[in-house]
Amino acid sequence: MTSDYSPETSVFSRQQRRCHLILMLCLPEPDVTLEIYCQLNGVEDAVARQDIAEVTLEIQRYHQLIIEQDQQGSLRLIGAQLNQRLCLLHGLRRALRLSPDFVCHYFTPKIKHRLQRNEVSKALYDEHNLQALIQHCSRQLMRDFNVRDRHFLQIYLQYSLAHDCLVDFNPEQTSWLSAKAEYVLAQEILRCWHRQGYQQTSADDAIPLALLFSQLHIPSISQPIGDYEARLLLAIQQLILRFQQLSGMQFSCHDELCAQLFSHLAQALERVRFGVGIDHSLVEDVARQYPRLLRTTRAALVEFEQQFSLRFSEEELGLTAIIFGAWLMQENALQEKQVLLLTGYDQELERCVEQQLRELTLLPLNIKYLTVDDYQRNSAPKGISLVITPYVTTLPLFSPPLIHAELPLGEHQQRSIRALLES
Repeated sequence: MTSDYSPETSVFSRQQRRCHLILMLCLPEPDVTLEIYCQLNGVEDAVARQDIAEVTLEIQRYHQLIIEQDQQGSLRLIGAQLNQRLCLLHGLRRALRLSPDFVCHYFTPKIKHRLQRNEVSKALYDEHNLQALIQHCSRQLMRDFNVRDRHFLQIYLQYSLAHDCLVDFNPEQTSWLSAKAEYVLAQEILRCWHRQGYQQTSADDAIPLALLFSQLHIPSISQPIGDYEARLLLAIQQLILRFQQLSGMQFSCHDELCAQLFSHLAQALERVRFGVGIDHSLVEDVARQYPRLLRTTRAALVEFEQQFSLRFSEEELGLTAIIFGAWLMQENALQEKQVLLLTGYDQELERCVEQQLRELTLLPLNIKYLTVDDYQRNSAPKGISLVITPYVTTLPLFSPPLIHAELPLGEHQQRSIRALLES
């Protein structure tokens, strides 16, 4: 089926084109070639190839999927059906935000054509009926869906009716979802659909629908909490206590920290359970700049992970560590400490000094660099709290506290440095 969607000019951003490609590949019967992609997006071959390469990297990182081209030139998503469904779920939500016209004029008509060809009862995918169903779901789950979420749910439910492929869930994922309120709702939806002629295609079609509503939900302590969320809340309260014990620091705004971790970790548990990746660009920086904070967070999370029978990735660990670090700064009413490291002729020695310095505190540091000669001529820049160097040097006329670091740092030096950094 050809589409009437034909934008007059190529004004799509790179982000919009990437959304288009994901939606095109997720259609029940994808018909994607380089030529079709170029026509729909108004770009040259070279730009299209670059888009495809970037989307391949993105979906490989987040959903363990790749894009392959067959001998006829058609592009296909390769990977588990569950991962493809999750890719569509996140891709469609983003597309409705970044490129709603493409969704309405290209993606949705393709889905409706499939529904008509499969002779699915129009009552099932009628927009008025689906919006009534979504309103019922909102009441049952005691959640308010905004306009964009209602539109998303309408299209995704139509897609679910049109695309009857088998989605495999492992026993842990099935157990996880079947214990949630979303699963009870999904069973109710299926009973309603069955009365209107929908034929069940797998042992439990309620599981994919439960995943849909579960992924859409951002838990909040302020909302009613069921058994699962009550268990999660208790686990997070215990996590905060363990972090305090391991770090030797206290949080006075316990409830606010708990609320933020509740929302974050509820979504993190879901991501880990279903293999959804996140941006990893911060991980290396967190590991290098905040090693003690990262190590303390990892130790504090051990019992939490055991309670939920999983292990967080380094990316998820890094995000949780950043939350703890931000609250430590807020609790101590501190700005990021400015430290000056005086450099000379031994880069490896300087790197070791910086690493030991970062190991001394959980609080973020901003380390700047200046040669010994420049420091002796001009002193330290404004705002510096501490000057440290592995080289013997004389003090200029005016200078912040200076520590000559001989590795490994002695116990007295460690206490002195920590006092300066955490004051």
